[in-house]
Parts: sequence; structure tokens; C-alpha cells
Amino acid sequence: MHSRPVRCATIVAVVVAAAACGSGHDTRAAQTGGRGAMACRASLEDAVGLAVTRYIKAAKPKPERFLVSAGTDSALGDAGLTALQDKGPTYLFPGDPALQKTVRDQLHQKGDYTTLLVVRKTAEAKDGGASVSLDGHYIGGDDEGKAAGPRSYRFACDTAGWHLKDSTAEQSA
Repeated sequence: MHSRPVRCATIVAVVVAAAACGSGHDTRAAQTGGRGAMACRASLEDAVGLAVTRYIKAAKPKPERFLVSAGTDSALGDAGLTALQDKGPTYLFPGDPALQKTVRDQLHQKGDYTTLLVVRKTAEAKDGGASVSLDGHYIGGDDEGKAAGPRSYRFACDTAGWHLKDSTAEQSA
């Protein structure tokens, strides 16, 4: 059994050693390969999810349900799909036109709700940031074929995750 002074000295030594480990070194630079900022702890997938949430908020008319591409290079990924599901009923929209007709028929039977198909155009992470481009259009009902419009989102990242730097409405091609 240690005496009280020995235990207190041990605790003080541990605290001093921990503080000394951080002194004289730029731990931020060490974690980022010398760039001087804390490393990003979020994935590109997380940036896509945030972009999808922002895209939905900007959509006019306001969508009441969503479609997501299935099995194509414009699929949103898990975070994008989750962002759609958080905002309303979400259905897979296949690339095959015959299967698309089946989905359209099923949606029509469930009601005439404003339905938005959201697709990923690009997603890229580099130099501590990310850029995500999305596009969409309305399927069925009065807004059939109406474009929601392409938008680009740029994010910066730190230890807390992605932060929107800016977004831009793009010109439709």
C-alpha cells in the first residue's frame, strides 16, 4: 500500500508527463502530414449525405417522396440514401425503362405526390475539402419531367466533420 504523498506524486508525474508529450511538437501538423490543421475525420460519403439534404431543401416544388437511382454510376450511396429517407418515403428507381414503368405505376397507385429523383453527378475529395454535384428531376404528376436543376456543393473538413463552404446552382446542359 502506497502512502498518500507517493500517490499524489505519481498523479502529478503522470499529468506532467502528459503535458510534456504535447509541448514542443505541433500535434496538428503530425496528424496531417505537416499541413498544420487537424485531419478530417469524415468520409466523402458523409459529404454526399449533407449535399443531398441541402439539395432537397432547395428543391422547388417541395418534394414529398423521393427516388434514388439503383445500380448506376449516379447512385447516391448509403449516406445519400439515408438523407432521402430522413426526408420522406424513398423508392429505388432502376435504370431499365421497363422496370421504371413498373415503379411509376406503383407510385401512381400510392397517390399523386410530388416525387423527386435525385442523382449524383460527381463527388470528389481532395486537399482537405470535398465537392459534390447533384441533379434531379420530378417524376409523375403535374411536375413530370421538370428539372430540379443541377447544384454543386463545396465542403471544408476538420475534426468536427464537413462544413458547407458554398453552393452554386449550375446551368443545365
